[in-house]
Amino acid sequence: MNKQELIESQQDIAVHGARKGDFVRLGDTALVVRVEADDREIGNEVQIGFGKNLRDGIGMRSVSSNDSCDVVVTNVLIIDAVLGIRVSSIGIRNGRIAAIGRAGNPDTMDGIDVVVGSGSIVIPGEGLIATAGGIDTHVHAMSPRVCDAALSSGVTTIITQEFGPFWGVGVNSKWALDHARNMYGAWPLNVGILGRAAGSSTAPLQEALAGGVCGFKIHEDTGAHPRTIDTTLKFADEHDVAVALHTDGLNEMLSVAETIKVIAGRAVHAFHVEGCGGGHSPDVLQLAGRDNILASSTNPTLAYGVNAADEHVAMIISAHGMNPELPSDVQMARNRVRNATMAAENRLHDMGVIPVTSSDALGMGRVDDTWRKTFAMASMFADEKILDGSVAASDVVTDNERVLRHVAKITINPALVHGLSHEIGSIQIGLLADLVLWPYSSFASKPNMIIKNGLPAWGVVGDPGATVTNAQPLLIGPQFGAFGVTAEDLAVQFTNNSATDSTGRRRNVAVRNTRTIRSSQMIRHGILGEIQVDPTGHVVTFEGQHLTQEPQNAATLTRTFLL
Repeated sequence: MNKQELIESQQDIAVHGARKGDFVRLGDTALVVRVEADDREIGNEVQIGFGKNLRDGIGMRSVSSNDSCDVVVTNVLIIDAVLGIRVSSIGIRNGRIAAIGRAGNPDTMDGIDVVVGSGSIVIPGEGLIATAGGIDTHVHAMSPRVCDAALSSGVTTIITQEFGPFWGVGVNSKWALDHARNMYGAWPLNVGILGRAAGSSTAPLQEALAGGVCGFKIHEDTGAHPRTIDTTLKFADEHDVAVALHTDGLNEMLSVAETIKVIAGRAVHAFHVEGCGGGHSPDVLQLAGRDNILASSTNPTLAYGVNAADEHVAMIISAHGMNPELPSDVQMARNRVRNATMAAENRLHDMGVIPVTSSDALGMGRVDDTWRKTFAMASMFADEKILDGSVAASDVVTDNERVLRHVAKITINPALVHGLSHEIGSIQIGLLADLVLWPYSSFASKPNMIIKNGLPAWGVVGDPGATVTNAQPLLIGPQFGAFGVTAEDLAVQFTNNSATDSTGRRRNVAVRNTRTIRSSQMIRHGILGEIQVDPTGHVVTFEGQHLTQEPQNAATLTRTFLL
């Protein structure tokens, strides 16, 4: 490509965004994707604005929204675990994705999939990446501000266990749950609440089910005993709700082998299948790679860095109510921190063995780090040759599959695990239009706009006293979709089929198919096999292969964008 061709190419990208075959670097990571398809017709791309072709009789059709769309996101680069990596337009009607493909006016253009009406709302997507909204399945909502932080980071759905600064790890009181569901209506954020599974009888579980929980959580701090695990899984099987298991870090009554035995082939979402932070020590990683155990890990260990071990000792002491002045407490915390297992955890993610990432927000993780840390981890394994120019473009092996695999960890896979995939998790026709728009340069770190149920609910706003919308300072925060009763209307409450009616406005959606889902069904994942951890925690193998990884010493997706 000569200098003039390069200039013309850069000008075209500035106007129309990436095209088929173009390379796109994601933020400051080493991840580079190549656009697989472009649904547009070159030279006939629709755009709105002065002198552009979205005009009646050209790119717009003069029909009602019933025959077009309420909202159209044009010319956006879609990165979706199901759809792949393509440039397209997204048509939205009644809050759901109605069409994906070439946008325009079928009276004047060929092959139109997304009809743009003369009254359609148009959101220009040139230079932006569209993903499905993030799903964080491990949030301790001990502060209402966690909801703001989640939305600001591109998370549109949370599975939580609290609604305030108390030791929740699950809520069972129907009275409390009725209030909690109304409280969450203040945010355009889909919410599911887990009940606490901490006993040997079903009475507390029955009450929580009537109160509208979407599943149950078994937590080590209230005892992850064999009777509790068995009672909860039997009850869940009867009522089609998910069970999240934070295994026993004290090993009071169980080893990993005994935990697997009492699970007895039933589906369970195993929290903290990671190098440290929660659960059986030192071999909790052995839960991964099994078809019925749906493993996830939290973002403090992602990506594995040079300071990870030091950070985790202090974090474990704080999160679990330990005393840093007591040598026994400090020693218990140190027993859970191992560099080798953290390195192996990251490798297992990249291999497609662990299918879900989450935050453990305010419990030992950061709610606004789930996207960022997931892709910082992906960047560890990327081929940097394309960035240093050591190979020709035609010989570059891009990171499309790796990127799609890591997108799946935050979107479609947690949706499948918790029975939400009939509503959210992907940019597929018929699902809720929960979308996140990211600039190429800050993908996974700073979103530009969060679209909830088809409308802008959160995003970047400029100085309100300025003459234009993009005047500094630019801040991310609530848009009009976050105010009034609209915030409640744009989101759903995930619940169960036996719940009584809520007094809130938001739509209740029962989870489904949580008991039959398996690891082998996880999108872009499903790798099964035996993991072994030696008794010291210093060697981890997968199917006999030693798993190790050097820690990263650079703060990808953080210091470039965050002060």
